[in-house]
Amino acid sequence: MGEDLRGFARLIAEKRHFRKLWISHMISLIGDWLSYIAVAVISVERGDSALAVGMVLFVHSLPTALMTPIAGPLADRLDRRWLIVGGYFGAALLTFGMWGAAQQKTVWILQAVLFFRVCLSGVAMTARAAAIPALVGREDLRLANALLGLTWSVMFSVGLALGGLAAEYLSPSGAILLDAMTFVAAAVVASTLPALKPQIGEDGPPKVGFADMHRAWRYVAKRPQLMANVLAKTPPIVFNAGAWVTLNLVAGHRLSPLSVAVAIGVMQCIRAVGTGIGPLMPERILPRDPRVGSLVAFSGMALFVGFDGIWCTVAALALWGIGQGHNWVIATAEVQAATPDHLLGRVTAIDLCLLSLGGALASVLAGLVCDLFKDPTAGAWVTFGLAALGWFYCLALSKKSPVDAP
Repeated sequence: MGEDLRGFARLIAEKRHFRKLWISHMISLIGDWLSYIAVAVISVERGDSALAVGMVLFVHSLPTALMTPIAGPLADRLDRRWLIVGGYFGAALLTFGMWGAAQQKTVWILQAVLFFRVCLSGVAMTARAAAIPALVGREDLRLANALLGLTWSVMFSVGLALGGLAAEYLSPSGAILLDAMTFVAAAVVASTLPALKPQIGEDGPPKVGFADMHRAWRYVAKRPQLMANVLAKTPPIVFNAGAWVTLNLVAGHRLSPLSVAVAIGVMQCIRAVGTGIGPLMPERILPRDPRVGSLVAFSGMALFVGFDGIWCTVAALALWGIGQGHNWVIATAEVQAATPDHLLGRVTAIDLCLLSLGGALASVLAGLVCDLFKDPTAGAWVTFGLAALGWFYCLALSKKSPVDAP
């Protein structure tokens, strides 16, 4: 861990353009989590069902999948800097719209605007991930992604803590207004990045649509180990969706002295701390294999869903975060290292599409199952079964040899 921390300091000090990307990302993350709790609280208070809670994660996830045929080719065709900046400014404008809907406590309008905001954020997210190798070099990819993972963890904790307090003391709409301001600040910082034009392959610049996405998919499909890493985040995300619904439904009960907003914030903060620790764990303790991280995350989520004691809940949330943070960072670094620059935007988009689609559908399924059985944990167990099938498929892929192909 000490070596990684020294590496983080070196990256921040020596890679000034990566430092700008990191700072803009950090600012936007604070805002993301400010509104995350606000929208969840409004949905719990006004939606009156587990499905309403599941829809919060659905509208946070599905747009990323739907934007894949647009975000991937754009990130391999246009200057990635302006895609990042445009995504932040567009998200700011839409968040002001969310604020107006929150003032009226109109859940369906709030979630509809959030849906379009996440669409724009998906373009920026794809461009940002595709830009990292050019800013740090492929030799520092694991370190850079670990730093971004740690930053996500810290900002998740800070943002959710602030979000819980803001939703409680300023009102949920006040938290969303703060979110809009952070997107503006992030865009200003990102605008100081250098040009980040992608390399163009032999087939020329990709066009928006499925044809050029299919070319990237064929590249991945002929390389089973790359495919295993592209798919590696999806199984834990599927179980995460079900456990997330459970968390929002039981937080007020398990931390009963606290309000729902603050209880959700505290639980998510504990999970976030684990997410930052996971990528920093020594290799002898947690091997650098994303499937190992998935198993740790599975154990934490199962413990959280199955037992409701306070200390058991704390330990479960920590394991949940450690495993998911480790899985995300290692899988991302492996995908970036194995993909040529001219395909990196599209392969990144495929990665994000699969995990977002899996999380979105699993959250709705979990909400429906919870409502059907009148049990806040029922949906999580269904998503666990689906996640386990996905994990075994990824394991089988990782054992295959590459197919001979260009």
